[in-house]
This record gives sequence, C-alpha cells and structure tokens, in this order.
Amino acid sequence: MVSETMARRGTASMAKMMGLMCVADSKLGKLTEGQSPITRTGDYSDVVVVDADGQIIPWQRVARFDATEMDGTMREIVNKLYTFLWNFEEPELAALRDHRQGETSEWASPREDPGLKKQIEVLASGIVESERKSGATDGVSKG
Repeated sequence: MVSETMARRGTASMAKMMGLMCVADSKLGKLTEGQSPITRTGDYSDVVVVDADGQIIPWQRVARFDATEMDGTMREIVNKLYTFLWNFEEPELAALRDHRQGETSEWASPREDPGLKKQIEVLASGIVESERKSGATDGVSKG
C-alpha cells in the first residue's frame, strides 16, 4: 500500500512534469522569451506601453493576450494535457519524463490551490446534501 506521503510526492512530481511539458513548453511559456521592461518601483507602476496610436497604457492595464491568442493558447495547453494523460503509461512518455525530470528539480513543491479546493468542497457538499435529501446512500437510490 502506498503511503499518503509517497502518493503526494508522486502527484507533486507529475504536476511539475505536466507544468513543464504542457504549460512551460506552450505559447504561454514563450511569453518570457521577449525583452522585459525595467521597473524601479518593483510593481511596474513606473512602466507604460505606447501603442501605434500614441495611447499611453500603464503596464498593469496592458492586455498581454487578446481573446484569440488566449483561445489558441488554452487549446494548445488542453491538447498537451490530454496527450500527456492519455499516454501517461506509455514507455516512451516515461522515458521522456525521466529525461526531463532534472528540469523541475529546483522548482518549489506544489501546494493545493485554495480557490480550486474550495470549489471542490462546495460542489462535494452540495452533492452529498442532494443525495441526503433524495434518500440516496452510497450513490444508490432507495426505492
């Protein structure tokens, strides 16, 4: 039997590898390849973008993606995640994961996202309450 600690380590390793192969290796990861602006304040409040019409836009209000780019990027990431998960047990993917494992060794350990965790808890409690009201037990309806 796998301990919870070992299961969490395996899940953390898989999350990092998915982050690397499915997100960092996508158009989203390419955003870091350009020239970054210099900020003296640290919060970029001293940085602006001047567009082709001469409009001055504070850095914090600049849209880095338009809707079309975001749609294409999300489609790419979802396709990569699907491919990763669908091929997870294939020896070739295992070899690729092993080959790239070192690239994530310095990454911080992942933690549960509180917002998503809350959504899961709220949905789960609603399902349990709904089953309780309908008289279902263990997903099997009485009747």
